[in-house]
Amino acid sequence: MEKYNYKGLNIIIENPVGSIREGKDSKGNVWRTKFFYPYGYIDGTVGADGGEIDCFIGEHPEADSVYIMHQLKSDGRYDEDKVFLGFLNLQSARDVYLAHFNTQGYIGKMTSMPFYEFKNKVYKR
Repeated sequence: MEKYNYKGLNIIIENPVGSIREGKDSKGNVWRTKFFYPYGYIDGTVGADGGEIDCFIGEHPEADSVYIMHQLKSDGRYDEDKVFLGFLNLQSARDVYLAHFNTQGYIGKMTSMPFYEFKNKVYKR
């Protein structure tokens, strides 16, 4: 795993560009994901699933907004958030999400917030 600092957020990259993650879903279907953007988590945070907050890192560190996909479970209930740092707009963040998942069935509402607000919120003490 690689450590990365994104504007003061400590990111642990679990899946660098080109890496592949594989597994089986709850129905025994095999899935495989190739990563086109670095993917990991924000160290020292706690997401809705009890683990750190998951994130993708884009190519635009100058981006002022953070985009958040409120991911759903297969039954349509809320699951967890996926955060997009370094993306210029909501559509590009959504496109990256879709490039990494085999189905649109997990797409929930997407929201955005200013980076400074997001950083304060995830590192609130």
